[in-house]
Amino acid sequence: MIGILIAGIITFYFPDDLTVWASDHRFLSMLVMLITGIPMYVCATSSTPIAAALILKGLNPGAALVFLLAGPATNAATINIVKNIFNTRALAIYLSMISITSLAMGFFLDFVYDTLGVQASAVVGQASKIFPESIQIVAAAILGGLIIFNMALNLKQPVEHAHSH
Repeated sequence: MIGILIAGIITFYFPDDLTVWASDHRFLSMLVMLITGIPMYVCATSSTPIAAALILKGLNPGAALVFLLAGPATNAATINIVKNIFNTRALAIYLSMISITSLAMGFFLDFVYDTLGVQASAVVGQASKIFPESIQIVAAAILGGLIIFNMALNLKQPVEHAHSH
């Protein structure tokens, strides 16, 4: 819920011309997203609407991917656990690898978007138009069938009661 709230705030308050700044400063925009994502306590579920709102405002998809990858992988809880279980050196290696990999994937995604000539903000909210309706119906039927099958399996299995001896 917090991710949706933050996405709404971004959509309302951020300027629509973020594209100009982000396209002129791709590496810097990725670094900003990396630095923003690391201290935030976000999971993948809450970071997705935030990234979508930023893309809608014109952020390059590579920078949004950096936020999506680095944010959940480097939240404060994870950093604390890695440091306590291992040591500070392991934490530095962990953060470095997450940062390098996120930036590399961000550059690669921007390369793919540039090569294909796709404008990311034009496809946000257009997922239903990617596949024909017939494929959507078949996929929905398969998913529905799998859900019903799984529920039927769970209903057939006897529930084991906890016994205390």
